[in-house]
Amino acid sequence: MQNFIILTILIIIGVLVNPESWGFWGKFVFKLLDLGGIALILYFLWKDYQQTETTIEERMPQEEQQSNTDNTFFENKALLLNKSLHQNPEIIEFLRKQFSVIWHLVLPHNGYLFLMLPGRELILVHKNVREDLPGSQWKGRIIPAIDLIDNTKGFLVENHLENGNTLLPFYEGTSFEPKSFLGLRTDVDSDIHFYWLFDAEVYDFFNDEDRPVLHKINDAVLGFVNKVLLATQLKAEHIQNGKFLTLARQLLGASSVSTAKSIFVDFLINEFQASKLTLAFRKNFEAKAEFAQIHYAVGWDDPFKEGIEFPLAEGLNGWVILKNRPYLLDNIDKGEYFIPRFNRSEKSNYGLRSFLSVPIHFEDQAMGMITLEDTKANKFSLEDKTKLINYAGIFSGALKRLIKEKQIGGEING
Repeated sequence: MQNFIILTILIIIGVLVNPESWGFWGKFVFKLLDLGGIALILYFLWKDYQQTETTIEERMPQEEQQSNTDNTFFENKALLLNKSLHQNPEIIEFLRKQFSVIWHLVLPHNGYLFLMLPGRELILVHKNVREDLPGSQWKGRIIPAIDLIDNTKGFLVENHLENGNTLLPFYEGTSFEPKSFLGLRTDVDSDIHFYWLFDAEVYDFFNDEDRPVLHKINDAVLGFVNKVLLATQLKAEHIQNGKFLTLARQLLGASSVSTAKSIFVDFLINEFQASKLTLAFRKNFEAKAEFAQIHYAVGWDDPFKEGIEFPLAEGLNGWVILKNRPYLLDNIDKGEYFIPRFNRSEKSNYGLRSFLSVPIHFEDQAMGMITLEDTKANKFSLEDKTKLINYAGIFSGALKRLIKEKQIGGEING
């Protein structure tokens, strides 16, 4: 704003002031200062514009990095295990049986089985406590006993506990205090573990000589969990491959680009249940076009509807095409700076938070993008990103076939 004011003053001075009576050097110095000042201010304004253009993208929230290939089984273990515990009674029943085997071997007073997921998120899977004790008070607290197990390579027997309630914070408000403790860790993956915790109210209760038997039980648990997870993964892949095949068959039956776009959009609406879906292509489907046009805008009401054009260099959706890369953001409202979705003149995201967008290719070049948005933060996962990339790939193949068969590239706008 200050630069605009100075520029205005210099222009007014140049127009109103007449230096004809000042002599040669007076006129020369006046013109040099006035015109030079105007040129300098224009340079500063241009520089600010360029800086704004580059820093908008730098302010973007950092997304999680992921390749465009499907995750391997091992990369999906945390997700699969969490799903299995909620959906597969077989794995819960097996863990309870193994818990019972350990219980009858060591005969503790209380026992707990926890699952630790990446980020040290703890889930209580099973417990068995004395009838005179209240429910577990651990939730939201750190369990120091777990750190001790980690420091002893996954197995710990401690028969002379002092301040046992500090080590095992389960019994606040009761007279019970652990005097002995046995802990075992099952390593499903580098950052996914089961923790088996047992305690007793007397000293010298547990026997370190039980270690070999406990390790055999541990190995059996690990083998079973991996088999269940592999079966779950194969089942999930079978279902997903069926969806890929369904989309491919539907698009194969399309006789025009317009029909293919409609099929693609309807499929994604049912698959992702997003608040808003946007499909756009470079203007006139020209490879060097610097603007894109929205072909479909379904769902949440905002100004960016079908037919609207937007520059590729000014917002998230354009960057997907311009930079030929997907974006997955858990919350575009998060952070100190506003990040535009379509152009730098925007002042609001209209309540949309989650953002997932991938490029649509034609002849190995990004010619468009498909964007999913939701009012709920963290709506989309890395798994969703991979699926959308694959769906876009199937759609790209259909576009290529239809355009080449009919030799009417302009039909993309039809």
